[in-house]
Amino acid sequence: MNSVSLLLFSLFAVINIVQLADPSCKGKFNTIPIFRDAPKFVSSVPNGKRFIVGSGYDKINIVHVYGGTPYDMGYALGKLMSKELQTLIPEYYAYLDKTIEDALKKVPPFVAKWIAELGLPGALDLTYEITRFYTPPWYDEEIRGLAAGSGVNYLDIRRMNLLPELIKAACTVLGAWGESTLSSTLLHVRALDWDDEAPIAKYATVTVYHPNASYEGYAQHFHEYYRQENYKSHAFANFGYLGLIGSLGAYSEASIALGEKVWITQEKDITTRFGNPWTYVLRDVVQFADSIDTALTMIANAHRTCSIHLGLGSYERNATVHDDQTVGFRGIEYSAKELNVFNWQDMYNTPNHPILKDVVYWDKHVQPSNDPCLGSLLVNQYGHLDAPTIIRNITSVSETGNALNLVLDYAENAAYIAYSAPEDPQGPLEAFSRVHTRLDMAQLFAEPAPK
Repeated sequence: MNSVSLLLFSLFAVINIVQLADPSCKGKFNTIPIFRDAPKFVSSVPNGKRFIVGSGYDKINIVHVYGGTPYDMGYALGKLMSKELQTLIPEYYAYLDKTIEDALKKVPPFVAKWIAELGLPGALDLTYEITRFYTPPWYDEEIRGLAAGSGVNYLDIRRMNLLPELIKAACTVLGAWGESTLSSTLLHVRALDWDDEAPIAKYATVTVYHPNASYEGYAQHFHEYYRQENYKSHAFANFGYLGLIGSLGAYSEASIALGEKVWITQEKDITTRFGNPWTYVLRDVVQFADSIDTALTMIANAHRTCSIHLGLGSYERNATVHDDQTVGFRGIEYSAKELNVFNWQDMYNTPNHPILKDVVYWDKHVQPSNDPCLGSLLVNQYGHLDAPTIIRNITSVSETGNALNLVLDYAENAAYIAYSAPEDPQGPLEAFSRVHTRLDMAQLFAEPAPK
């Protein structure tokens, strides 16, 4: 190609990208190439291995923990990340103290009252006291192991893990499959719109759990919390931050995944604080479910608390044909007293939220949303969706996933992930505008235990 032709081609490409942008969208295209290097080994302890992928402000810790028991897995995580946890915990609580006034404006009035009267640690301790009777014992076991392995105070880690129960995030839920995608895969976006300047972003961590399926606590207590006799434990990955053992977004070797966004309702009586924290329910569903049906049954039987939206994906990897019987995605309205499940046909149809075949989505705004950006981008890219296209043309342009941006490609068995970088002097700050790292999930789930 000569220089004139190359110039014309480049000019056409730029014009074409500009034409794709909806005038209601305020973001810019993310043209940074995907980072595809494999994670590099750092260290190991009994029951755990640590890897790092990426560098500088885009470094992500990949930590594998193996059962034994939940205590063993927590202890291994604590040992591998003790230096970081000892720095993170006081730094994060100091940051929360400085920003608490802004946080109070974003929480329900009764939560603001708790914090005002008891302080944040007291409010988190009260949350623990009223949820612990509904919470499976393996979470407290793991937190005790994490504290012992890291040398960090048990109460500080326990409180940190209950923050999402008090302070939820805006976020975007998107599932796309079948005719909407480039290769008939299932794509799943979990875009976390939270505090992108919090120091916790410096401790980006994907924790890959390889649980012991015969751990006696599962056999003794699973039915108590989910009213099912039969279960099967799977390896799974938590995409989040160091120290948080519940799931903000998670994906299993059975190709089950969940992600969340806040559900703001006018009804005051559909939530409760007396139940199992939502991050723990999500993690259990991803670990133990092997289909849409088993996942929905667990969610229906759980002691649910606050109101959130969920995106639930399922992909039968060994099926000879991938169709609506073997590939599924559901949008869920989840609360203590309501549980509503949506396929693409059930989504509301408005000018700003058109129904699209094989697409379930809620943008980062209060639902039903009056913002036309995400819907228009999905219409524009319909039939051409893949993970790089979503990163380049959708999440960045609609400015969603400022703290963490995760795109799962189920057929590829890969995760594409980026975190915010509050200390990067060159910017950008937001995850959706930064480099995304591709993780081969099959390889992560197959990582052998340390010898």
